[in-house]
Amino acid sequence: MKFLIVEDEKNLNGILFDYLSEYFKGSDIHQVYDGEKAIEIIEENVYDLILLDVMLPNTDGFDVLKYIRKTSKTPVIMLSALSDEDNQIRSYNLGVDEFVKKPYSPKLVIKKVEAVLNRYQLTGTSGYQEYGDMKFNLKENKLYVDNIEVNLNPKEWQLFNLFIHNKGIVMSRDRILNKVWGYEYFGDERTVDTHIKRLRKKLLSCASYIKTIHKVGYKFEI
Repeated sequence: MKFLIVEDEKNLNGILFDYLSEYFKGSDIHQVYDGEKAIEIIEENVYDLILLDVMLPNTDGFDVLKYIRKTSKTPVIMLSALSDEDNQIRSYNLGVDEFVKKPYSPKLVIKKVEAVLNRYQLTGTSGYQEYGDMKFNLKENKLYVDNIEVNLNPKEWQLFNLFIHNKGIVMSRDRILNKVWGYEYFGDERTVDTHIKRLRKKLLSCASYIKTIHKVGYKFEI
């Protein structure tokens, strides 16, 4: 994953960087502190999501958002102390995906990031997405590997959903356990290994997409 944080408060920018780094391990995260620099770096890079403050030096967040929407549909979450109704409406009219009021909890921002990314990854005109040799429809629980339909049980579908929404991100067994089985589950982490072994077998030629990260957990990527 590739993120851009546009926030002039260096301490806050650093906190967001730390939280994104922790939650989306292995991601490429860029930091800038003013609007003009943001536009420059956006011209040279393609991001999966941008966190954008409104009150910025040189060029404000609204103008940065206008620039982004001229050229792309990159997800943007606006962060601002200008939380009155007019400014929120202005943000949505310009094409922002979420508006988070300052002061905020970084954990809440991360949840907003996760929700927006999931929303984008679930969209598509046919309902089907492709990744490597796989074709799948998450709404209808349909999966094809090399044009062969693969039947997954409910828990395997939950695992597949988690992996496909976190491509390239290293996830610990504990995180997988909490996401798929829930925080109240009292089972062993070996449950994760057992189910992933079964999922790999069903993924046929794409089994290698689920990579074991020694002493840490798993990563899903081609």
